[in-house]
Amino acid sequence: MTKIAFFDVDGTMINVPHQLLKPTDKTIHALKEFQKQGNYIVVASARGVKPECLDEIPFDGFIGCDGGYIEFHQEILLNNVFTVKDLNLQNSIYEATNGQYIINERATSYFSDIDGELIKKHLKLYNGTDKLPDDYDDHWRFQNIKANTVTALFYNAKDLHEALDMLPQEWTINAYDTGHIRMDVHPQGYTKGTACEYLYQKLNIPKENTYAFGDGENDIEMFHLVGTSIAMGNADVEVKKHASTVTLTVDEDGIADFFEKEFKIK
Repeated sequence: MTKIAFFDVDGTMINVPHQLLKPTDKTIHALKEFQKQGNYIVVASARGVKPECLDEIPFDGFIGCDGGYIEFHQEILLNNVFTVKDLNLQNSIYEATNGQYIINERATSYFSDIDGELIKKHLKLYNGTDKLPDDYDDHWRFQNIKANTVTALFYNAKDLHEALDMLPQEWTINAYDTGHIRMDVHPQGYTKGTACEYLYQKLNIPKENTYAFGDGENDIEMFHLVGTSIAMGNADVEVKKHASTVTLTVDEDGIADFFEKEFKIK
């Protein structure tokens, strides 16, 4: 019977801080072989678009914006966006709490301050560089943006929680108040986990034939909504507690190691 596997990106298939900028050859081979067996492979990420570093892998679907965007076999099933009123509200909240923010459309990002310290740090961490695209237009307006996600960045947890308390509770918000202090804010709708559940149910795939790989706090709900959840060896201890099993780290080909043990893919 057909199976489906969902894959987080950062910390699961790539590891930018460790200069692992694309999936390893072993990971690419494992996913392609799993797919050849008649199964589906789907990216499930907070990112708005599937990064180019994954282009060697013919994914069947993409769940982006932590569930705000769902695409399968090039058909768009969901595309949640913020209203202009929503964006104006967030702007006022983040300004009041000393925050900086990045507004993300699926393929384009807009920055509250292109020279902002927090923004440069964030870009360096996730993109490997803080250089903006040569064609970046800093004269954007909320009226012209169809944003799926806003990433708000803060200097400390106090400011983050103050901003969090002012945002609408019905929105989907993943807040991180330690380390790289930030929150990913999405319109009301699906989360990464419920988007995965929606897709496998739409495809009539039973839960016991569903798998999810991840390493972050925003993967925990997804772990509980699939049949088998696999935490990467580099995941936080708390994340590992919610997984069915723990594989090797992303740098050690954790995905390929699981597929070899579970499906005899070598």
